[in-house]
Amino acid sequence: MSDPELKKADGCDVFFSLIIVIVLLAGFFIFQAMSEPDDPLAVDHRTEQERIKKIAVHNAIDSEYNSQIDSFHSENNSSIEKVMTNIINQYKGK
Repeated sequence: MSDPELKKADGCDVFFSLIIVIVLLAGFFIFQAMSEPDDPLAVDHRTEQERIKKIAVHNAIDSEYNSQIDSFHSENNSSIEKVMTNIINQYKGK
C-alpha cells in the first residue's frame, strides 16, 4: 500500500531556497543603500576661484606649448606636402 515513513515534500526545498535567495538579495540592496556616499557639499566662492585660476594656468601652458610646436614646424618647414614630396622622390630614385 503506501509507505509508512513520512517524506519531506518537494515544494519545501524550493520554498526555503526561495526565502534564502530573497533574504540575500534584500541584504545586498540594504548594504548598497547604506554604503552610498553622501551628497557632495556645496562649493564655496574661494574654491570656485581657485579652480578658475588653475584652468587659466592650464590654458596658458597649453597655448604656449601649441605655439612652440607651430614655431618648430614653421622653422623646419615640415609640412605634409614637403614630406610626401620627399617620399615620392625617394621611391623614384630607386
